[in-house]
Amino acid sequence: MRARPLPVTTAAIVMALISLAGLPGPLLPGSEQIPAVVVYGGIVLGILGLAAAFGLWMLKRWSLWLTIVVSALNILSAAPGIAFAPTAGLQAAATGAVAVSVLIVVLVVLPSSRRALVARERT
Repeated sequence: MRARPLPVTTAAIVMALISLAGLPGPLLPGSEQIPAVVVYGGIVLGILGLAAAFGLWMLKRWSLWLTIVVSALNILSAAPGIAFAPTAGLQAAATGAVAVSVLIVVLVVLPSSRRALVARERT
């Protein structure tokens, strides 16, 4: 069994936490002013993010690209909220979501992470 590098472990935990945070989107105060496609898209990204976090934890090759795609979509969906969210709290949440998503991408593309995630499994 391969050892899981600290950046991959950190990325998996942070990805799981940010994905869980996105699931109760319709319940957040002020969410009635956010377009439904953004709210429900966040739920779908949350579910995909949990799958990516599981894949990172298990050091699956496919999790590298799923993590990058989900993080990029999280950035694209949250970035407009930095300037256009209806409340200061939602603007802060959007800023945090973008920053955390960028951090996750950086963690999984580090050389030690890439080596662990794309290494051939020995049988």
